[in-house]
Amino acid sequence: MATTGFNPSQAISFGPMQVDWETRIDFEKMRRERMQRARDAMASHDLDYLLLFRVENARYVTGIKRLYWPTIRLGGGPVVVLPREGLPGIWITDPDFASRTLSWYPRDRFRQPHELEVEEEVADFVDDLLEMFGKSVEKARIGVDIWSPAMHTVFPGKLPNAKFLDGYKPMIQAQMIKTPEEQLCMKMAYVISEAGMQAAIDILRPGVRECELVGACFNRFWQFGAETTQCSQAVSSGPGTWPYRRFHTDRIVQMGELVNLDFGACFNGYFGDFGRAFICGKKPSPGQASLLRRAYDMQMGGLAVIRPGMTAAQLCKEAGRKHLGHGIGIAAFQPPHLEMDDKLVLQPGMIFAVDCIAADPEIGGIHTEDQIIVTENGCEVYTTYPYTGVTD
Repeated sequence: MATTGFNPSQAISFGPMQVDWETRIDFEKMRRERMQRARDAMASHDLDYLLLFRVENARYVTGIKRLYWPTIRLGGGPVVVLPREGLPGIWITDPDFASRTLSWYPRDRFRQPHELEVEEEVADFVDDLLEMFGKSVEKARIGVDIWSPAMHTVFPGKLPNAKFLDGYKPMIQAQMIKTPEEQLCMKMAYVISEAGMQAAIDILRPGVRECELVGACFNRFWQFGAETTQCSQAVSSGPGTWPYRRFHTDRIVQMGELVNLDFGACFNGYFGDFGRAFICGKKPSPGQASLLRRAYDMQMGGLAVIRPGMTAAQLCKEAGRKHLGHGIGIAAFQPPHLEMDDKLVLQPGMIFAVDCIAADPEIGGIHTEDQIIVTENGCEVYTTYPYTGVTD
């Protein structure tokens, strides 16, 4: 059973700063627990090493932070090599800076990164591995979380006796169930996301551009110290609401139009993501009110079926939908997803962004999204923002 609306007992009780008079988020504990989960997953997959090139996986096991580029880049790091026992190695742009900030690792564990789309530099990276970890690498079972064609060519040639395996599955296994500290980070990311949403709503009036709504939201995010955003932010208005457009433009919003806002902030590596629909400058028309109600009922129906012990496929079938939402955490999107083809069983502590789109070609489309934690008996909906025309 889903619990929605404001519940003081579930609301986060503190702000985003660290203070000396209470324990808020214990980041040292969180790092320790994440590392243990990663190593437990390695053991269950019988891996000797994990080569982690995905930014979220490197962050998860070490805490290493990097610039968020709007592209896939396997050069510049962070790259983390995690042995089943002992200290990891970290390849990152500006290793001198990183070694000072990640003070829990010795300076000699940091290296300059390589451009891992280039065969010659992949070969240099393998030489680094052998220098740091020794001959144990040569016959090891090595999990790799993402490959470039250059890696696929060079790794087997440089390490012919090693066995290369899927390193993404064990990392997803480690991250699926969020620890209590991670759940607090996720809730704080939502609170900042909600603040950004409200900043956009405060300037929503005829004559504002979609990009200005995004600017107001982003400004609020940065005021609260957000690291980045869940995406470039989806704002669609008027004819952009159906077919649903998942990005903003310079379109000028007009009186009485439907406007979809989908915002998410990143707090200490963890992402918020929620969406609401609004009417610009006036009350909903009868047709808009009916569509808002249909979207709300559709969303409530999806939230109502979520519970542990069921696969995503079973939940989608029960709700009569092919899609109910996506996994989210230290990555903006991460398995498992609430899709008809996903056979993974839900467990307490998993977090999802649950969404739906209700549309009428004559009126437009409405996108609604909430974040939830799977509980022992159902799910906790920690998105507290009201639904236009229904609960506001």
